[in-house]
Amino acid sequence: MARDESLTPFPLNTDLLGAANPQVWGDYWPRPQGFDALLSRFFEAPIEDASLPQIWCYTDRLSYRPGETVAIHGCASRDRASLTIYRDGLRMQPAATFDDVSMAFQMPPADFMETGCDWPAILHWRIPDSAPSGFYVIRARIADDRGGWREQDHGFFVLPARPGENAPILLIAASSTWAAYNDWGGACSYAAAQQPQGLPFAPRLSIHRPYARGFIWLPDNAPRKIADHSPKPGEIPRYPQFEFALQRGYSRYYANAGWASFERPFAFWAEREGYRLDFACQHDLHFTPDLLDSYSCIVIVGHDEYWSWEMREAIEDYLRKGGHVARFAGNFAWQIRLEEQGRVQVCYNRLARSHDPLMHTPQQQRVTACWEDPLIGWPGAKTLGLNGLWGVYAGFGSMVANGSGGFTVYRPQHWAFAGTGLGYGDVLGGSARIFGYEVDGLDYCIRDGLPLPTGRDGAPADVQILAMGPAYNRETRQGLRGEATYLPDETAYFALCRYGADTPQNRERAARGSGMIANMAFGAGEVFNAGTIDWVAGLIRRDAATEQVTRNVLNRYSRR
Repeated sequence: MARDESLTPFPLNTDLLGAANPQVWGDYWPRPQGFDALLSRFFEAPIEDASLPQIWCYTDRLSYRPGETVAIHGCASRDRASLTIYRDGLRMQPAATFDDVSMAFQMPPADFMETGCDWPAILHWRIPDSAPSGFYVIRARIADDRGGWREQDHGFFVLPARPGENAPILLIAASSTWAAYNDWGGACSYAAAQQPQGLPFAPRLSIHRPYARGFIWLPDNAPRKIADHSPKPGEIPRYPQFEFALQRGYSRYYANAGWASFERPFAFWAEREGYRLDFACQHDLHFTPDLLDSYSCIVIVGHDEYWSWEMREAIEDYLRKGGHVARFAGNFAWQIRLEEQGRVQVCYNRLARSHDPLMHTPQQQRVTACWEDPLIGWPGAKTLGLNGLWGVYAGFGSMVANGSGGFTVYRPQHWAFAGTGLGYGDVLGGSARIFGYEVDGLDYCIRDGLPLPTGRDGAPADVQILAMGPAYNRETRQGLRGEATYLPDETAYFALCRYGADTPQNRERAARGSGMIANMAFGAGEVFNAGTIDWVAGLIRRDAATEQVTRNVLNRYSRR
C-alpha cells in the first residue's frame, strides 16, 4: 500500500523553555540547550483549523485476546475515513477494512496528557476467535485536497488465545517506554508544552492518545539513533535521526522507542529465521503475570527504560520457576507506577525526590525514581544482571563517537558465542554498530585479563561478564565552529544514584560507564542480557556474528 509522505502539521509557537517554574530546573533536570532546545518546539498536534487534512486514532486498551472487542477512538477534519486493520509481519495479513467510517473533528482537552483525548469511539471491531497473536496496525486515512491521502498509524497487541500452545517464545514489547517517549500533542516524560505542575515534562501520561508519527511505521532508510559512521577529525557530530524527523514530519523521539524501530525488525528477523513468537506488552506483564508461565523463553528487545515494580516481580517469579529471559535491550532505568487500571503511567524521573507524592510516605519505595536511587534500592542487576546507570551513552553525538561500535569479547568459550568464530579481544557487532546509544553495565574490575563484577552496585556475585565496551555520560564540546550539543551533563543525578552523594569527585566517576553482555542464573531459571538498545541493528544489517549469538540464545532458551 502506498504511503503518504507529506509533512504533518506542526505548531511552531510553543516555548517549552521559558514558562517552567525555575525551581524545578537544576542539576537533576538540566535546561535543554543547543539542538535539543530547538527540537523542543516541534511536535505533532491537532490544529484548530479543521480545513487542514488531519486524522488520528487510538484504542481503549493496549492489548486484547481473540474474541474481545477493540474500541477505536478517533478525530478527523473530514466526515468520512477509511480504516484498515492488519497483522504486521513479513507477510502482512489483512484482518478487516472499513471504507466509510463516520468522523468528526474535536480538539483534545487541555489536560489530555493525563486524562486522554476523550474522543468518541468511531468503530468497534471484534477480534476473530482464530486471530493469531501479534501486533496489529490500524491505518486510518482521509482524502486531502490534492487527490492524495493523509494517514496515521496506530496499533495494539493480540495476545495468544492459548498461551504457549503454538509458540515457545513470548516477546514482551516495551510499552512503558513507548508511552514515556510518545510526544503526540507536545507531552511526554521529557517535554510538556503546558507545564503540568510547573514541570518541564508530563509526570502523568494517558494511553488514550495517538502514537506520534514514526512509532508504528518507518521507511526503511530512516536513520537510527547511533550514527552510521564515526566522525572524522574536525568533523562536527551530527544527529541524522533529528534531521530526518524535522524534514519529514516525524516525532523527534521516533528512534528512541516504538514498534517500528525495535520490536518490528526483531519480529521480522525471527519470522524469517523460522522462530515462532507470541506477543504481549509490559502492561500485560504488570496485570497478568501468569501469562509468562506457558513459555520457555521471554524476549525483550530495544529500549526498555521504564518498568513498574509489579513487572519486575513478574519476571523474577518466572525465573525462579525455571524460565529463561533473553534481553536484547538497554537502559533499564526508571520505576513507574500504573494507575487507573493501566490507563495512566506515572513517572517523576529525576525530580521524584522533590515532586513525587509518595515521598515521605510508607510507600516511598515506590517513588518513580531510578532503580539504583537509594530511595528504591533495587538495582536492575538483581533481576537482569546489569544496571542502567552504570552505562549509559555510546555512539551518539560526541560520546564514544570513535569507539569500536560493538562489544569486545572476553569469554569467547561461552555457549553464546558458539559458531561465531570470535576470539578473545575480538569485537562483536562493530560493523553493524550495535553498541549504544544507551548501554547497561556494572561496577567491575579486571583480573588476569577478565572483567569481574565487584558487587558494590548490587550485582549478584555469579554474574558472568561475557563482553563489554566503554560508555561516557558527558557530551563534551570539541571547540569546533558551529558546534552544538544535544545532551547536557547528567552526572549529578548519576553520582547520587551510584554512590549515594552528589559530589564533584562522584560526578567525575559517574561520567564513566560501561556496556556489557552478561549471563547469570536466577533461581531455577537463567538470564542472558545483551545490555544495548541497538542490538537489532545487527539483525537489520545481517551481521553474521550478532545473528549467530541471537540464534544461540533463542535456541537454548526455547529448547528449539
